[in-house]
Parts: sequence; C-alpha cells; structure tokens
Amino acid sequence: MTYAGLKKIVHALRAAAAERIPASRFLVGTTFDIGPEFAVSDFKYRRHPEVMTGGKILRYGSLDSTVTLAADTRAYAAFPDGIPEGTSFAYFLGRQTEAFCRDLGFDYLWLSNGVGFSADPWSLDGKLYDGKTFRIENLNHTRDKVLAFWADFRRGCPDLPVATRGTNNSAGIDYATDGVPLYEIYETEKNLLPPPNSPWAAINGNFGLELMGHMTRIATLPPEDTFLFRYYIHDPWWVNSPWRDRYNRQPHDIYLPMAVSRIDGEGRVRSAEMFGILSIDNSYGEMPDDCVNEPLPHILRAEREASDAIAPIVWVYPVREITTARTVEELRRAYFGDRMIADAVNAAFPLNCVTSTDNFLLHDLSLYRGRVLLSPVPTSPEVEKRLAAHAAAGGAVILYGEREERRTESRGIALDDIAEGVPALRRALAACGYEIRTTHGEEEKKPVLTLSPYQNSLLFSVYNPDTTKDIFFRFPHGAPILLGGEAELREGMAGYRFPRADRRECRVYLRQESGTVSLSEVAPVSAIYRRKFRLTGLADAELIVFPEEETPDGLRISRKEEIDGYFPEEDFYLADTEFCRDADGRGYFKASHLDGEFYLWFR
Repeated sequence: MTYAGLKKIVHALRAAAAERIPASRFLVGTTFDIGPEFAVSDFKYRRHPEVMTGGKILRYGSLDSTVTLAADTRAYAAFPDGIPEGTSFAYFLGRQTEAFCRDLGFDYLWLSNGVGFSADPWSLDGKLYDGKTFRIENLNHTRDKVLAFWADFRRGCPDLPVATRGTNNSAGIDYATDGVPLYEIYETEKNLLPPPNSPWAAINGNFGLELMGHMTRIATLPPEDTFLFRYYIHDPWWVNSPWRDRYNRQPHDIYLPMAVSRIDGEGRVRSAEMFGILSIDNSYGEMPDDCVNEPLPHILRAEREASDAIAPIVWVYPVREITTARTVEELRRAYFGDRMIADAVNAAFPLNCVTSTDNFLLHDLSLYRGRVLLSPVPTSPEVEKRLAAHAAAGGAVILYGEREERRTESRGIALDDIAEGVPALRRALAACGYEIRTTHGEEEKKPVLTLSPYQNSLLFSVYNPDTTKDIFFRFPHGAPILLGGEAELREGMAGYRFPRADRRECRVYLRQESGTVSLSEVAPVSAIYRRKFRLTGLADAELIVFPEEETPDGLRISRKEEIDGYFPEEDFYLADTEFCRDADGRGYFKASHLDGEFYLWFR
C-alpha cells in the first residue's frame, strides 16, 4: 500500500457515496492506535521505542501519548528536517495528522484504544495507582501531561474533528489511576466526539463496567453535546465476529447500552444520537449478511424506543469534582466508588440514567418527583442541600461512600451499612420501593438489567448469564407483569426466568400474594382501540395499568374478550376503574379485588 493508493481509495469511497446516496454527508476518517493494531509500525517499535512505555497486556508495550521524542534525522511530511530532541509526541502527531489528512483527503482522526487518555486503557491500575497505593505525589505532573497532550496536539492540528475510543474504565477510575482530567478535556477541546461505550463487555462479560463507565463519560459532554453508541459486530484485529461467537446472536449489548440516557442542563433526557459499528468486515475481508440482518431489527427497535422520560433511578455523578480532585482520599473515593457501582450494575441494580452534579444544580427538583437519586456522599454543600430537599419532599436518596463520610441517613437504610457495598445498595433500593431478588448465589454472576421509560411504560432490558436462575421484582406500584409471558407470584413479588437476552414492556402491576399470571397482546379487532392485552390468573388482585394515552378514556377493562365478534357492550366493562396520577404525574388506572381473566383495551 502506498499513500497514492490510499488517496485513490478515499476518493473512490467518496465517489461511490455521492452516486449511491447523494443526499448523505459522507466522511472518511483515519485511525491512530496505542499499540500494534491495524498496522505494523516501524515508527513505534523501531525508530521511537521510547513512546512504547505503557501497558501490560501487549507484549511490546503500548504507546504513552504524553511522552517526548528522541531526535530523528529522518524526513517526515510535517518535519522535513527531522524531529528535534524533546519534541512532544502530541505535537508531532498533530502536525503529521494535519498533513496526512490534507494530502490524502481524510475528514477526521479516530484516536483508538486510549490515545489521549491512558497508556494502559485496559487496566484498573496505572501511573497513580499500582493496585495497592495511590501515589498522590505524581498526580499534578500526570494530569498536567494529559492536558498537555491535547494542547500540543491542537497546536499542530487546530481544527480537524477528533473522535475517541477512550478506555475500558470510567471517569473516576481513569483519573485515580492515570490522572485523566476528563472534565477539563471536554471544556477545552473543540470538534471532539467523546468516547463511546466500551466493546470489552463482549469479551469479558463485564457489562456493569461498560454501562457504568459510559454513564460517567456522558454525565457532561464537550460543546458539541452529542454522544455515540458503538456496536461490536466484527473485529479484524483477531478472528472474532461477536454477533456470532461472543453474543451468540443475542441482542443484550444493543439494548443495555442503548437504554443509557443522560439529563442535560436544561432537564432534557438525551440518548445516543450517533451510531458506530466496529466493524463492517471480519478478519478475512468478508461482510456476512447475517451479521447485519440479524442485529439490525434490534438496533432499530432500541433507537425507536429510546427513553422519553427520566428513568426510575438517577445517578447524580460529580464528574467535575472527581476529575479535578487533589487528595489521596478523593482518589480513593472516586476509584472504589465507581468500581462498587459497576459491581452493583453487575448484580441486578438497574442503573442507566445519569446527570452531572453541575446539571443537577440547574434543575428544578420537581423534575425528579418519584425518582430515586443515587449519589456519592457529596463534597459540595449545594449538592447536599438539593439532595436533602429532594428527600424532605418525599423523594428517595441513596448515598454511598466511606465510613468517615457518613453524616446523614438515606431513606430506609443507615449509611453504617454502606461498608457492605453492593448488598447494602440493593437493600437501600428495596427500601426506596424497588425490591429485586435473585436465586443466584452470592458468588454467582447475576443478571444485568436496565429500566427505560417509553410512552408511559417501563422497558426492561436484560442480560442473564445463568438461564437456570430466577429473578423477582416488586416496585412501588406492585409486582411488574411483563408483556409476552408468565410471571410466578411469590409473597407479592413477580418472578421470571429470563433467556440470555430479553427486552420486555411493562405497563401492568399487580398486588397479589401468589399464583401464576399471564399477560399477552392480542388483536383489538375494533378500530376504536389500538391495542388489547389478555391478563389471566388474578386472585383478589389490585391491578394498576399505565396506558399510552394518559386520559380517563385511555383504557377500558373488561371481563370478556368480545361480544358479537367485536368488543364488549358497556355492561361488560368494569365500572369501578379509577384513573389516578402518581407522584411523577403519570396517568394510570387502578381496579381492586379482581379474580380470573380480564382484557385491557387501550385507545
């Protein structure tokens, strides 16, 4: 491959796009990676091995983007007289990128696998943390060098758009281990696409770390105010096609990260607005149809059903405070706090909505009515006052932190118990009205689930690592009855045995001690109604239903399916159905002391 040949390929791609999809905005980017992926590199491994001082996973190390270069007399496009001793790698990369993209026709640069963030993006330790000790004496120097990378890169390449891969971890872990000042990078960078969700959950099954880390990086955003969902279909670096051989054709790593949302400064719920694929071809240059046709319906559904309201549990994440911290105590709290939340998500704690503390302070607290707020013990008096005000108004707050930080109680559980970690978080959540139990042993992998609001329903997205085990739910309105199957009721909780991956709609809740309940969608037949559900197995039950149309006419409940082949006469509708609104203002219908089989007619 020559530069001239590569330029022809870029030109051919543009010409094909202009011909086939003339209305599109077609961009071609180039990649720079931290290690040996994508291209053999004499520059990294022979001419300038001084840059390859990072990493433990890769045999020959990985690139530390904060280093300076040794003198080099070789002519480069942007350095025709060679590289002077002590030139920052970032400045060299910036100038070379500017020349490369200009000459070959590329539109943007993708910084792959941690470039610009960490020299060891796959690890849970780094320059500041060795797995045992936080080396606080290195913090200022380390964080300043990360910021200097971006400043030096932009000196050499001022305006080119840059997309990033980031690390496998979170804002807190990255800062505590490698001094990555994410907030300041976002504040000072322009034309920056922030890191997407990590693809490594496909490899190691750590979906809690994927979701938690993704939320920390989108709690606040660069000025472009958008973020990406990236899906892992192939990876040419090694022979794997995750849709087939890692996901086993199951869509959990579509629905889970696409259920993630953020609340911006104006109080709007925002979901991913960009979609990326890694990659369209496999190691052999093939593009198998099944790896497109099979996941595509799930991707389209997840996009269509993006959250349109704030999720039941909101993480108030202090990204600015964490990534400007200066003490060893703050580093420890950031690191272990984020790791605990990842572990909680891996243990059926349904967290998929985030806002930054700065945005939280801009919001009217009425925005969070009926929501559980999850937060580390706040260091900001203003944040503490707002959380306390939410609790005083009847809201639920769960705080987590170290022993010396305790100075209040969360609703339903004393912070003395937070030292127990994940089990205490689940007990606290139960005390706030969301009780989730599993039949998995303490050391066994548990389900990962998200709860995303959509058209007055709650969508359950589930990854279940053990399909022989059950999970039971009881929420503030009762036991959630998921559409499209049966639920076993035990002690008022609804139990399910999920497949490996599932996506289920919930509009129906029951207060009933025991029994087997079935909920299925059937044809409404009559044009008066848009949808109809069949609900069986009720025994002296209190029924709550959330309709799409939140009005007193939005739902009718009947004991019989149809009369004369169409729909019930007025005599067959329940007369004592009550239309109500919950603490959040959502409309629902309630009926009590129901036995047997019923039909729910939605307008």
